[in-house]
Order: sequence, then C-alpha cells, then structure tokens
Amino acid sequence: ASREAGRSNPIGAILGTFMRRGHTKNISLPVSIDNAMLAGVLDGWQRSIGDGLVDGSLIFKGTEVIEVTPKSGTSIVRPEADDAMREAIINGDTRLVRLPVGETEPVINEAATRRAARKARALLASPVTLTIRDSTLKLDPSSVASALTVRPSGRELQLVVDPQALRTSIAQSLVPLETPPKEATFAVEGSKVKVIPSATGTVVDLVPAAKAMSGGSHNVDAPVGEVAPAHDTAWAEGLHINGLVSTYTTNHPCCMARVTNIHTGAAALNGAIVEPGATFSLNNHLGQRTLDKGYVVAPAIAADLSYEDAVGGGVSQLSTTLFNAVFFGGYQDVTHTVHSLYLSRYPLGREATLNYPSIDNRFKNDTKNGVLIITSFSSTSITVSLYGDNEGRTVRAEGPNIIETIPVVVEYTEDPTLPIGTEKELFAGHTGYVVENFRIIKYADGTEKRQRFRERYQMGKQKVARNLDPAATTTTAPLVPLL
Repeated sequence: ASREAGRSNPIGAILGTFMRRGHTKNISLPVSIDNAMLAGVLDGWQRSIGDGLVDGSLIFKGTEVIEVTPKSGTSIVRPEADDAMREAIINGDTRLVRLPVGETEPVINEAATRRAARKARALLASPVTLTIRDSTLKLDPSSVASALTVRPSGRELQLVVDPQALRTSIAQSLVPLETPPKEATFAVEGSKVKVIPSATGTVVDLVPAAKAMSGGSHNVDAPVGEVAPAHDTAWAEGLHINGLVSTYTTNHPCCMARVTNIHTGAAALNGAIVEPGATFSLNNHLGQRTLDKGYVVAPAIAADLSYEDAVGGGVSQLSTTLFNAVFFGGYQDVTHTVHSLYLSRYPLGREATLNYPSIDNRFKNDTKNGVLIITSFSSTSITVSLYGDNEGRTVRAEGPNIIETIPVVVEYTEDPTLPIGTEKELFAGHTGYVVENFRIIKYADGTEKRQRFRERYQMGKQKVARNLDPAATTTTAPLVPLL
C-alpha cells in the first residue's frame, strides 16, 4: 500500500518535472509547504489504502441523524508519514518515498462525528425561513434534510446543503417566484417568416442560502437573478430565415393506421431548425418510433419484401416528403435510401424510406443561413416546407429515366385446402426497376451543377397458392403480373 502511495505522489511528480529541466548547477531554493494541502493528500491516501479503517460519518433517514461509528485499522501512520513527505519535498527528492504503515486511528474520530451530529440535529430541529425578495418560504426540516450531506474537512465533518438538491425539494414553491426564459421563435405568414423575440427569465439563486444553511442558519436569503434564453433574438435574426425556399406535398388515403404515424412524425418535425453548415438527421430528430410517443402499429416492408406490422409504419412518407423538399430547395443530400419495392404513391426513384436506427434520411444545410422546417397535414396529405435563404439557388428536375425493367416472377405454392383446379393470389408482386433522376442546381452566379441519382428497386414476386387437378396434363398458365 505504501509503495502505491509513493507512486501517486503529485508533489514528487511536480518537483521531478521542475528539477529535470536542464539545470547543471545546484541552486538552493526556499521551500514553503502548504500544510493543509499536504494533510489533505495524506488524509486521502490514508482512507483509500486503509484496511478496516472507518471514518466517522453521518447518515440521514428523513430528519433522523444516524452516527457512523469510526473504527481504527491498518493504514499510513501519522505523523511519521507527514515527516517523511516534508523531508522529501524540502530535499527535492523525487525517488520512491516509503511511508510507514501500521495501526492507525481514523481521520474523523468519534468526537468529530458527535460535533457534526449535534449541528445537523440543530439545523433539522425547526423550519428554515427563506426570504426571496418580498416573499418568505418556510422550509420544513424534511425539505432541508433531503438536501443535506456531510463531507470531510480536515479532521472534522462539514455539513453541506446541496443547492441543486434543495431546488428539487422545493421546486413547486419556487414556481410562482421564477419566470422561465422565452426562446426566440419564428412565425410563418404566407411565404414570409417573422422572428418572435426572446425574453429574459428570472431564477432564484439558492447557492448563498444553501451555504448559510450549511453553517447552521435558520434565516437565509436567496437573490433573484436573470437567466438568458438559450436561443435569443440575435441568434434567430442571425439565421436570416427570410422566406419560403421550397415545399412538397405527397398524398395518401384517409384514415389508415399509417396516417396516424405520418401525423405524429410531422408534428415532431414541425419547427425544427438546421443551422448553417449543420447536418440534419431525421432519425435523430424523431428518435425511435414507440407507442408512448403516439405511434401505432401499421404495415411496413420487411426484409423479405413482404409486409409486416411495425410501430411507426408509414413514417417513410414523411421522410419522402422531406427529401423532395430538400431536393427542390437545393440543399446537399447526405444520405437517403429508396424503398426496396417501388410504391406508386411516390415519385419513381426520388423518395426516401426510414427505419430506426439503420436507415436514415440526412441532409446538410450547405448555406450560410438557417433552415426552418414547417410541416402541415390533412387526412389525405402531408406537406413539408423549408424556409430560409438558399443563396439564390434554383432547381429543376429531369427524369425519371427507366434504365432497366425487371418483370414480376410468379411463385406458386401448393394449397390442398383450395378447391381442385383453383388458384388464390397471396401477393400481387412488384415490377423491379433501375432508374435515374437528375437535379440541376443553378447558383446565383449563373453556374450549374448536375447531380445524378441512380436507384434500384427489387422485383417482388407475385405469390399464388393453388391446388392442381391431379388429372390435369398441363400446368396452370402464369398469372399476368399486377403492377
């Protein structure tokens, strides 16, 4: 144990660094030792390497103060260890310092424990009067006790009222005495955007009161200070979110379970801000789609291209709508993934599925101005609009150009429960495609950038159950694929 204490000696490490800096002459330097710091270091070592050594302490159960009885044990022997350290420091000795180890008394003895217990019981014997401007709160002993702890200070136990724990304990009483700050926000009026100014709030500073209570005072004051909003008016105005950049709408049938998920995701997305140079992740913003967030079970495309129920099924339509707003806003696409199967409600090759956390839709705001995302929806549509200033970019689209068509293949399964000679379609199937789209961005200086988006949709087999007539000599003709 003493060997480890010597290795972790911060005083020796500092002296060693100083004395190895190229000095070739022996120079006598005056040495002064901070006695409190040295005692604190040795107290810490004594506690950390002690065997059976227990310092006195206090435990609080409600307003009851329980004394922890100190116990002697084996550890660094004082004051011999103090003398050894002083000698090493004065002599500039950075070698291993061997400290004596033996039967040792605890740093916090029984008398110190009792003194601290008396102070704690006195503090908890009656309410504390907390004055905040013209208001007075009576803090019952249980509220004070919930924030009360002790910590060693030299060879004594010091009472400590934690201001944050005290705030938690009396939070409801502080509500009418504080004003939360108001963040700057944006109001959309047609194609224009207006900044709604921020406002400074007020907060009760409990640090001075907690310190006074730690000293045993039953009459304490708490000043009221100002607290600034995290996003003030200057921040909002500096984003230069001036007007509508792009908007896109997709449609869907009314009243299906997936529509609930589209609306839930859209409400969470509404009002999102993407600062200049930042990358926006739809998955990170929405988080995992769960029932407690308001999402419901709805169909989604599974890995085997079949449909399965999943919480949040349908949010890919929100993702697709956002992707197209970004596409026509001229912002940088970072990553997106089309659905495994082509779905006719989306533009061919210009859509984005979503799955948490594996498949994301991310874009970068590659302008010097902010982007405000606003969503709106009805029972049959979802709209995503981007507001900001895209620095004069205009966008046009070309495509889709179908490079390859992959016809549907029919997959039969035998089903003896069907009438002989009949068939039943289980899955209509999807034609596969290889498709390309182009985005042409024209910048304010007249230059253009042509971007190619090449996507591949898998072919989904048409699945048919049948029960062949054993007497038949020919097989049933394949069904015409349903596109």
